[in-house]
Amino acid sequence: MRLTVYTDYTLRVMMYLALKYPDRGVATINDIATAYGISRNHLTKIIHELSQVGLIETTRGRAGGARLARPPEQISVGEIVRVAEKDFAVVRCHDMSVAHDCAIFPACNLRRRLHRAVDAFLHELDTMTLREAIAAPTVAATVLGMASRRELVPVPVSRPRRGTSRRAGDRQ
Repeated sequence: MRLTVYTDYTLRVMMYLALKYPDRGVATINDIATAYGISRNHLTKIIHELSQVGLIETTRGRAGGARLARPPEQISVGEIVRVAEKDFAVVRCHDMSVAHDCAIFPACNLRRRLHRAVDAFLHELDTMTLREAIAAPTVAATVLGMASRRELVPVPVSRPRRGTSRRAGDRQ
C-alpha cells in the first residue's frame, strides 16, 4: 500500500506543528513551505482540511498561523492518515464505487484478506502518536530551521587553566 503525496505532506505539516506545540507557537504556511520545500498551494489545502476536521486551529492576521488543537500525544498517526487518505482500496476491483470487470470477482477471497491487511496497517498507525512520530525533536527542529541560533551554539564549559593549582576538594 502506498500513501499519497497529499498524505505525506499532511503528516509533515502535523509533525512541524508538533515541534511548535511545547511553546504553543504558531507556524505560517510560508514557514512550513520553506522548511520542507513544498508548494504553498498544496499546504493551503492541507491546512484548510486539518482545520475543518479540528486537528489544528488557525488564526488570521499578522500574528496568525496554525497550531495543533490538541497535544501531540493525543493525536494518532492513524487519525491523520484517515483524514488525508481518501481511498484505502488496495486494488481497483475492491472499490465498490468503481465498476469492475474482473471475471473471478464473485469467487475471489482476496477482498477480505486485503481489507484485513489495511485494517492492520491502520491499527498499527493508531498505536503511534504524533509525538512518537518524531524520534529526535531537537534534531528535527534543527534540520527544519526552527531552532534559534542561540540554541545551536554550544555552551562553553569552564575548566581549570593549565598551571593553576586545584584546591583539595576540586577533583574531576
